[in-house]
Amino acid sequence: MLNPDIHSITLNDEDYIRYSKHLIVENIGIEGQKRLKKAKVLIIGAGGLGCATSIYLVASGIENVGILDNDIVQFSNLNRQILYTRDDIDQLKVESAKKQLKKINDTCQIITHSFEINEINSMEVISYYDIIIDTTDNFSTRYIINLACYRLHKIYVYGAIEKFQGQLAIFNYKDGIQYNDLYQKTLNLDMNNCNINGIMGVTAGHIGILQSIEAIKIIIGFRKEHDNCIFLYNLINMKTTKKIIYANKNITSNELQVNREFKKREIKTENRIDICNNKSSEKKIIIDIRSRKEFKEKHINKSINIPLKYFKLDKVMNFIRKYSKTKILIIYCKTVNRSNIASLFLHTNKIIHQTI
Repeated sequence: MLNPDIHSITLNDEDYIRYSKHLIVENIGIEGQKRLKKAKVLIIGAGGLGCATSIYLVASGIENVGILDNDIVQFSNLNRQILYTRDDIDQLKVESAKKQLKKINDTCQIITHSFEINEINSMEVISYYDIIIDTTDNFSTRYIINLACYRLHKIYVYGAIEKFQGQLAIFNYKDGIQYNDLYQKTLNLDMNNCNINGIMGVTAGHIGILQSIEAIKIIIGFRKEHDNCIFLYNLINMKTTKKIIYANKNITSNELQVNREFKKREIKTENRIDICNNKSSEKKIIIDIRSRKEFKEKHINKSINIPLKYFKLDKVMNFIRKYSKTKILIIYCKTVNRSNIASLFLHTNKIIHQTI
């Protein structure tokens, strides 16, 4: 529990020595260390973020840590998942992580959950913990975590990474924002995987440590209020951006209207050739989001090429918005992942479009 009876918790002689540097920190002290000892934290995902987060949570004195993951260690994981070595390849991540974490703090109780979280088991497993740290890499799992945390009144610490960039936010904290307020489920991003553009190992370490810091701040009572925002980190430029997130509770009718517009203009897969080649082509604009090389090899007649990576630029969004007002906007790509990401940018900018 996050508000335990401090008087019923004791620190032994070893605790006073191990955490002596914590005890002299004004915002922690003996009371804060007791709170850490009693807290129960669940880490969902034992990958790059999960490894970095778990190391510092265990080292901080949290004595009840759960790790949920059904994956095994692969050789390609070793560049960023720092709990594992060659000896752990083909072993369950949760078991290998537990073995290494016990070496860091043998008094910590590591509870392993070697299964995939889903709509059926999420309520039960999350109910045992005080704080849930999401270190997963896909949208569908995050929606499941978000819903369970909301129903059970659990705090949800979110992190995501790509290349040298990362995101961090706190959801469901003191009636604050939820994950759905950041990425609405109506965007249909379930097929998207956040790792398609690659990850630099140090990015996982950086964001994972920040997740552990936020969890510790909540446990010791340092974080008093929610700030309803997401922090965006660019490690190449050493730039941190804070963006306010607004709850979507009062815009249900607007979302429904947008969905109606999309249904009116829905494109069926079997008609994609007719749509791209019929005589009314002047009424539509087709944007091919593949790379320059893919576009040059073969593309739809009269389509224009704007590679997906440029969708982050304001001038690109302004260009697309301008032409979408007078033409039907069609996004073309051969892969679902890239189409979903492009659709996310367009939805965020309230640009009505179709994908094929």
